[in-house]
Parts: sequence; structure tokens; C-alpha cells
Amino acid sequence: MINVITAPEIEMLIIHAENKYEEYKKTKIKPSDYCKINLRISNVKSYEFIREYFSDIQVLIGAIQKYKKRASIPKGEYSLYDLLKD
Repeated sequence: MINVITAPEIEMLIIHAENKYEEYKKTKIKPSDYCKINLRISNVKSYEFIREYFSDIQVLIGAIQKYKKRASIPKGEYSLYDLLKD
């Protein structure tokens, strides 16, 4: 059995896709609140919005790659990045 950590929250992937991680890091708010307040995405948790936002798979892959570069993933654990094929 292989455990795959499915963090981050989808909102964190949006923050990375928007290249706003450094700005987000300066705040003390949840990723969903940051998206609502700073990115003005009121329906950030909506299935329809997420589906449309990541309709270009390259946007999703890019966000996952950016997250992987900054995340502290414990040794022996896998993330969404590890599910991507080369």
C-alpha cells in the first residue's frame, strides 16, 4: 500500500496558479478566505468553478509543480505531484 497525501486544499493550488503564494504567505488567513478576499473568487469552493478554472490541465499541473517545490512532504510520503507521469 502507498499513502498519497492529497493536500493541499484546492484553494492553495489556485493561489499557486495565480502566482500569489508569496503574498498569501504574509497573511494569517485560510487559503479559501484569501481566494475570496484577495483574488475576489467568491465561489472558490464550487465544483463548477474549480472545473472551469482547471479546464486547461496545464494550469493544474503547473500549480501542483509549484506546490511541490514549496511543500514540506515527509520522507516516504507521496503527494499529487508524484501521481503525475513524466
